[in-house]
Amino acid sequence: MPDRSRRAQLRETTSQAHASLDQMVGSFDSADSYKSYLRGICAFREAVERKLTSAGWPPHCDSWSPELFSDLIAQDLQNLGVNPQPMVEEPDVEESPEALLGMLYVLEGSALGARVLYKRAQTLGFDADFGARHLAVQSRRSDRWPAFLALLENADGIDMDRVADASRATFKAAEQAFRQASHEPA
Repeated sequence: MPDRSRRAQLRETTSQAHASLDQMVGSFDSADSYKSYLRGICAFREAVERKLTSAGWPPHCDSWSPELFSDLIAQDLQNLGVNPQPMVEEPDVEESPEALLGMLYVLEGSALGARVLYKRAQTLGFDADFGARHLAVQSRRSDRWPAFLALLENADGIDMDRVADASRATFKAAEQAFRQASHEPA
């Protein structure tokens, strides 16, 4: 058994990708930068959610279901009169328990950041009823991250290098979506 948790291993091996994505998301301190954020997160979430919903779930993940936000993001875009950008390619990962855990690590971790992002959106005048539905819903649940970490730590026979590879591929898809959004007008 390793001396450190699987979470710590993933945090260490994905820290550069995570920091890069955080920088791309930025602070969205204006309506235009928030619209760009929405376009990026929509293109990313659609791709990852499609991959997750088509995946076969291993027995140790039976009780887990990913939260899907694409429809809420589409409503937010519609509120603001913003056309979505094309979905990016799904993360390049094989169907495996490791790939599921790697993608979920990124998605479930994003709920922690959603709390901060929701506060920023609120300062711009967006909320649970207009323009920031997905952030409002995503930031409400505080029990999912600890539950996911328990799932990660208790999964038997998991190759953590493959989990980390899937996490980095998921971060890469997000970066692609935000890069695309930053080059297109909202």
